[in-house]
Amino acid sequence: MPQVIGHRGAAGTHPENTMVSFRRAFELGVDGIEFDVHRTADGHLVVIHDPAVDRTTDGSGLVMAMTLEQIRALDAGSWKDPRFAGERVPTLQELVRATPPGVRLYLELKAGSVHYPGIEQELVDLLKAEGVLDRTQVSSFDHRALVKLKEICPELPLGMLTSSNLVDPVGMAKAIGCEAIHPAWPWVTPEYVEAAHAAGLKVNCWTVNDPLALALMQNAGVDGIMTDYPERLRNG
Repeated sequence: MPQVIGHRGAAGTHPENTMVSFRRAFELGVDGIEFDVHRTADGHLVVIHDPAVDRTTDGSGLVMAMTLEQIRALDAGSWKDPRFAGERVPTLQELVRATPPGVRLYLELKAGSVHYPGIEQELVDLLKAEGVLDRTQVSSFDHRALVKLKEICPELPLGMLTSSNLVDPVGMAKAIGCEAIHPAWPWVTPEYVEAAHAAGLKVNCWTVNDPLALALMQNAGVDGIMTDYPERLRNG
């Protein structure tokens, strides 16, 4: 059975990337959680998917243009359901400290130094300070950020995120120094996984919510499945 990775916590039923969503994923017994990281104007790493707060809070504006105090004042739960009113955007440190020791951290860096100069070093420093380097895998669509992370911290596990049907995903991931590929599930076949495994790479696919997609990914032999509904995999 592939690892069950709660996508933004348990985002199908709870407000994504909030502590209530992650706590629900922990209750469901996930093997790992996937979440997204941006940086505030005053240098704090926060867990939110979009570059702006508009979709998942009652505020408006770019994360990079707001202070942590401004972002923490926003309601990040009511948009999903009134019962989640008062949920806040967590800091990365807050989430890391709340995650049980046996749960892996699949951290997506939304952008590296191209938008957040120096964020790669700041991220490595935080993970080391919190003692979670060995159970964290950092992924990104910003492949240059992955290269920089590998230069800064060779022992940090990396995952290459992809959304298209690349000609040579295995070659690209190996060139970066990744330990895994994180592809969109529709491109994943048994042959894809076999080629990755032959090169010593794991395959963690996203975002699998449909029973048919789940069956296809299990048949393909992937190592991890990111899902908004971890209960469907745990109960399936």
